[in-house]
Amino acid sequence: MIKRDYSGPSDIQEEHVEDQEWLLTYSDMITLLLAFFAMLIAVSYVDLNLWEQMKQGLRSEITKEENVRTPLAEVKADLDRLLAEEKAQGLVDITLDRDGIKLFFTSSSFYNSGEANLLPTGEEIIDKVTQAMNVLDFYKFNVDVEGHTDNVPINTPIYPSNWELSVARASGVVKYFIQDGIEGERLKASGYADTKPLVPHVDEFGNDIIENRASNRRIVIRIYY
Repeated sequence: MIKRDYSGPSDIQEEHVEDQEWLLTYSDMITLLLAFFAMLIAVSYVDLNLWEQMKQGLRSEITKEENVRTPLAEVKADLDRLLAEEKAQGLVDITLDRDGIKLFFTSSSFYNSGEANLLPTGEEIIDKVTQAMNVLDFYKFNVDVEGHTDNVPINTPIYPSNWELSVARASGVVKYFIQDGIEGERLKASGYADTKPLVPHVDEFGNDIIENRASNRRIVIRIYY
């Protein structure tokens, strides 16, 4: 008697179900992708009203920060008051930035031409700077003094070049600060001769710009933490 293999209707249905199982996985993946893209669209939507409120809040916080009185800002306010006459005469320019307070003085306020002996007007200015710093005596500000010259060469027994002259002028200011009670370890003197002009020494043809010399002859005092 010959036996035949026979698959009944239930066996055929089971095979069919197994063949279709991948469709369930595929549909789940598609559903997840759709949900993912829907979420991206939702996140990328910008609420203009909310954005405007955020900007107004940021502006308000920035304004508050700008109005905060820092110790250096207080010192600058005192310097503006104490040196108001010198500012009006164009003898000093006072700025405040992240590097500290910078005072730019014309060298004629401190020294005669070609010399490094501090003038009485220079001593009065240093006295005022020291006074402004001492208002906040609990802050030990540091002071850097820079000497700058024009590009006119100098050659004397005391100052063979502008390098010696610029260093001597900066050192003279530092020494007077020490007389005013500022500790020496808080002070520094630097001479740059004519290497860092505020305005060009010469024009495009190499000719000296005489009217710029006075601006480049200067003493710079930087006050910082």
